[in-house]
Amino acid sequence: MMIPEEKIAEVRERAGIVEVISDYMSLKKSGANFQGLCPFHGEKTPSFNVNPARGIFHCFGCGVGGNAVTFVMKMEGLSFPEAVKLLAKRVGVEIEDRPLSVTELRRKDEKEQQLGIVALAAGYYANILARETAGEDGRRYLAGRGIDSSLFTAYRLGYAAESWDGLASFLKQRGVALEQVEKLGLIKRKSSGSGYFDLFRNRLIFTIANVYGQPIGFGGRVLDNSLPKYINSPESPIYVKSEVLFGADLAKQAMRELRAAVIVEGYFDHLAIYRAGIKNVVATCGTALTRGHLQVIRRYADKVYLLFDGDSAGGKATVRAMELILAEQMPCFVIELPPNEDPDSFLAKHSAAQFTELLDRSRPALDYYLRQLVTEEDTGNVAGKKAVADRFRVMLQKVADPVERDLYSRELARVLAVDIRSLGRVGQAAETGTATAAALRGTAGVAESLVALLFRYPEIAGEFGKTGAAELLPAELRSVAVSIMAAAAAGEKPDCAGIIDAAAESGPLRPLAALLVDDSHLADIDDPGRALHDFCRSLEREALKTTDAKGLRNEMLRLDSDSPRYWEILEALNGLRNRKSQLS
Repeated sequence: MMIPEEKIAEVRERAGIVEVISDYMSLKKSGANFQGLCPFHGEKTPSFNVNPARGIFHCFGCGVGGNAVTFVMKMEGLSFPEAVKLLAKRVGVEIEDRPLSVTELRRKDEKEQQLGIVALAAGYYANILARETAGEDGRRYLAGRGIDSSLFTAYRLGYAAESWDGLASFLKQRGVALEQVEKLGLIKRKSSGSGYFDLFRNRLIFTIANVYGQPIGFGGRVLDNSLPKYINSPESPIYVKSEVLFGADLAKQAMRELRAAVIVEGYFDHLAIYRAGIKNVVATCGTALTRGHLQVIRRYADKVYLLFDGDSAGGKATVRAMELILAEQMPCFVIELPPNEDPDSFLAKHSAAQFTELLDRSRPALDYYLRQLVTEEDTGNVAGKKAVADRFRVMLQKVADPVERDLYSRELARVLAVDIRSLGRVGQAAETGTATAAALRGTAGVAESLVALLFRYPEIAGEFGKTGAAELLPAELRSVAVSIMAAAAAGEKPDCAGIIDAAAESGPLRPLAALLVDDSHLADIDDPGRALHDFCRSLEREALKTTDAKGLRNEMLRLDSDSPRYWEILEALNGLRNRKSQLS
């Protein structure tokens, strides 16, 4: 079913964009607009602007923009209809759907079918662990780790029995096409080409879910020391590993409340911390931390705590993750465990209160990194000091705040006992949000300013249409101007949010988007009609400058004076000369 246009308009009208966005991030009043740190890219200076009067947002840093619906789509990973329905529930708008097209229905059915298959598999594994004799080994193993059955359902634990085709047979009996299950990687075709066998056998099963709690894949752990210890579902249309964090659905409410996320590496690490009462925890599980993972975290949290194993491999993983997080301009802290401990083993020996103490004593990432470098290098000699300085300065360049960079430079000089002047100045390439906004507005020319004027004063759109100046606009801006004139003629407001949406995909429209989200510079215009006249004259002057008069003259010289084209060009050149004189 599709949503009627009038219902979409009603949702947009009733869903206040400031209130919607404030559910996901902090906004501060700035003149007529609101500002905050963009949740879609890393920054420390706000470049994300919200214009409540027009119901739009725009980031001057990365160019993302839109309205309340598109914001929710990007933050929640929803389709347009799903985002509209989510907002409709919030604002009390009832939606009666219309039928989907055949293509839309096929796409929707395929995704729902895949989610349904994984949900059936999750139930199959859960039932074996909770009730069947085949799950006894799994129950005994979990009991040995202090995990009782009360957690089985809440944590979606399961068990894959020894049978080679238990899941395949279960799903086939329920009418599921095994070719579809194979696409999800839960079963594999036998080498003989006849029949299938299960991916998971004799393994404890952890259910991997999306942020809405829908199962999309699994992780399986052996109960003994055989290898591989863990295997995970392969990627599928509904499971993209670089965009999925284990436990995000369980953690999102706590992350929103605390504005922080704790990142661990493994399933049992996650389970141990979750049981200890730390609910804002997520796990990478078998893959390195990615920008896609950080995008998920940014929906709910403003800062990150890293908690990896206390061995050499864990230290290296911490530095890799820290480097990515700092590059994305997110505050990052490191929770340090005793040597050769992991979160699971630590909590097996210590109380939740003692773990909370570790959390409270976490170090800022750069502070942790500097201490690590000092332990790795021999700072008793020049070569060691230089190695520390060189490695630390590379990481320091990822910090956007000049004050923070200066303070860490001073700390580096103190630790190495060198003159800070010898370290030189550490720069940072990232532009501040204010500078980026100014730069974007600076790239706006006469054409963009003219279209922004029409948005601000749509009552002059009809007069603009009579001038014929729309033909002088670049194609993308011309289509915007035409839509403004059409809306004005119908007595409607121009679709500003639609332009902001398009600007996110179109480089040429970004300067216009910058003007639309903050056009306060146009507020003091006393006579919009006179301003329109001036803009149109300027636009025509620019068009005349680009006219190839020299080329026309050269062409005319090659023609006979009795040629019709000769007199056509002569008339055109006289017209250009007269028009330039009138505009000067």
